[in-house]
Amino acid sequence: MSEVSVKQSKWRVDDAASEHTPKIFELFKAVFGQEMSEAHWHWKYGKGKGAGIVVHDGDELVAYFGGMERRILFKGLPATAFQSGDSMVARAHRGTLSKRGPFFLSVAAFQDRYLGHGRPYLISYGFPNERAMRLAERLGMYTQIGRLLEIYWPTEPSLRFRPVPFEFDNDGHRKALKMLWHVMSEQFGERAIGVRDLEYFAHRYRDHPTHSYLIHLVFDDSTERLLGIVVARKTESRLILLDFVGRPQEFRDLICYTKSLASEQHCAEVFGWLTDLDCHLITGTGEQLNELPLRLPFGVYRRGMDPEEIRDRWFFMCGDSDFM
Repeated sequence: MSEVSVKQSKWRVDDAASEHTPKIFELFKAVFGQEMSEAHWHWKYGKGKGAGIVVHDGDELVAYFGGMERRILFKGLPATAFQSGDSMVARAHRGTLSKRGPFFLSVAAFQDRYLGHGRPYLISYGFPNERAMRLAERLGMYTQIGRLLEIYWPTEPSLRFRPVPFEFDNDGHRKALKMLWHVMSEQFGERAIGVRDLEYFAHRYRDHPTHSYLIHLVFDDSTERLLGIVVARKTESRLILLDFVGRPQEFRDLICYTKSLASEQHCAEVFGWLTDLDCHLITGTGEQLNELPLRLPFGVYRRGMDPEEIRDRWFFMCGDSDFM
């Protein structure tokens, strides 16, 4: 843990509150060149679903770091994790990359106030770009505890499967999701995995303010056996594979269905993420692995869980992000 106190800085560091939201929106637009809607902000942070830190230079808001809570299972036990979702620094202050700069202060204050044993969130995760990851490592904020691989598949039509669109108000579909998640969670019992129950599915996919998703129960057409649930999103040129719920031994069949769905949707390819230690579950499906991995961070500024406890334990797909 760093011994630098946020109180030693000229900047003022506060918990993000509703009165800061208009300035956070202004900073978001200045940094990313696009608007964040109130609906999207509420989806992320409303009703206590998230938390953040703001850094001020006088009356100017110069940095924000925040994200959303995620219910997880860690070694079979329920816990609350934090997904880093928004990190931004005003352009005029990006050159201040020391341990007294606004980027460091926003992340350090968040970890100190919210992360670790006895804090609201046991562990954190995120999907930073390589530049942000290198900077955070250099400042002693993050360490790598795993990696994701980008995977591409060609489309391929198939008549092996019978898909049924998932209906959130259908009691039979609800029971199917509950059963599939129960089986999946048991098989990942020694791992860290985000909860994939009805409450999560409704918030993450049904209620997303920007994207629309294809959510299908997938049956084997010849036996009528339920193989699992696939969540995907169509873009202009590809089908993004967001999520599976089902038995790991069925993942290859779910990939084959997704390739067929991409063909029906007139997409050029399927794209997805998967943690590298789980890629053996989808070998032989025509996959092409990107050699450039996405590194998974773990916050180490504040003393808490030993990184070795969580190293190479996460299960992640695209849907575990908030932006896909």
